[in-house]
Amino acid sequence: MTVENTLWLAWWHEADLVIQSVFILLISMSLLSWSLMSYKTQQLHRIIKEEHRASEHLDTHAPLATTQEKLIASQPSHALLNEALKQPDHYEREAISSQLSQRLQQEHLQLENGLTLLATIGNAAPFIGLFGTVWGIMHALHALSGSETAIALDAIAGPVSEALAATAAGIFTAVPAVIAYNLLLRRIRFASGIMEGNAIRILNQRCAAGTDNAQ
Repeated sequence: MTVENTLWLAWWHEADLVIQSVFILLISMSLLSWSLMSYKTQQLHRIIKEEHRASEHLDTHAPLATTQEKLIASQPSHALLNEALKQPDHYEREAISSQLSQRLQQEHLQLENGLTLLATIGNAAPFIGLFGTVWGIMHALHALSGSETAIALDAIAGPVSEALAATAAGIFTAVPAVIAYNLLLRRIRFASGIMEGNAIRILNQRCAAGTDNAQ
């Protein structure tokens, strides 16, 4: 075991339960945010790719039922097609459009799942780190209170280190979460734009098919 590892272990064992809890909480929040970032990035990449493919199928103007068979059941455009196809032929365009809008809103909300957690981590982590900082400073002041003469640096080095490390841990946890939140929100808006375009294509073809069936 190296000297650095020995120092880190000694520092951890000297920290009290509050500081240890702060670091465990921040590490857990960081792992959770990175896992969520990875999942949402892969999810949005897959959905955008699938929705582009759905746009290509819809542009061929094939029957909607045929197009639906070519799509993956879990993708948003498949749900939009399912919603459009179950509407009666005598429904007016406004009625079908309303149903598609509601379904589109549901799909958009599903894309936003997890963003609230990222925002919470990004906003809360600095304050949790700040709490650890305040607690470490309190320990340093408490160590000084027993010294009537010269200040013993070794008495306050540990608490001050705890305070600085807590601040760094809070920032390290918060910054990636905030950056990921903004980037993922932009990708969600991009995906929603493709979905809205597909919804318009589906609406136009569904209304055209309903008119042909009525004739």
